[in-house]
Amino acid sequence: MIETAIASPDVGVEMLYRNVDLSQHAFNDVAQYNEMCDQLGLPQLCTVPTWGQDFNIPSCYAELDVEAHVRALTPNRAESHDRVEEELSEFRTRNLFPVLRMLIYIVDVMRQHGVVWGVGRGSSVASYVLYLIGIHKVDSLKYNINIHEFLK
Repeated sequence: MIETAIASPDVGVEMLYRNVDLSQHAFNDVAQYNEMCDQLGLPQLCTVPTWGQDFNIPSCYAELDVEAHVRALTPNRAESHDRVEEELSEFRTRNLFPVLRMLIYIVDVMRQHGVVWGVGRGSSVASYVLYLIGIHKVDSLKYNINIHEFLK
């Protein structure tokens, strides 16, 4: 669990000098922090996400073409298609397709077993793609919620 956000690399470097355990802190600028680590001969923070690549889900979900799946769920309206393409681009850039595959699997399993889940909360309701796959029930297009409220 992240306890404290570090406001600047300078603060992080000062903590490094003081031998503070930084594993529970967030950094705003990882590249600058890593540059400082190089200067001090310390290990860098990982910048390549390694999570979500090996979820234990059925192969039909692990190999799912997320883009085709979401596009098939998209209503036949120009604004829907534009928003879906924008969001898919954002998810692709952030390497979040493995997470979307897992979410699609979870929603399908909950539907199959009659599990009821919430309407939606927090910034996730800004994602139209999450709405389409069933994570929440708030149509961000209808309420004009910007996707960047979710992908900050």
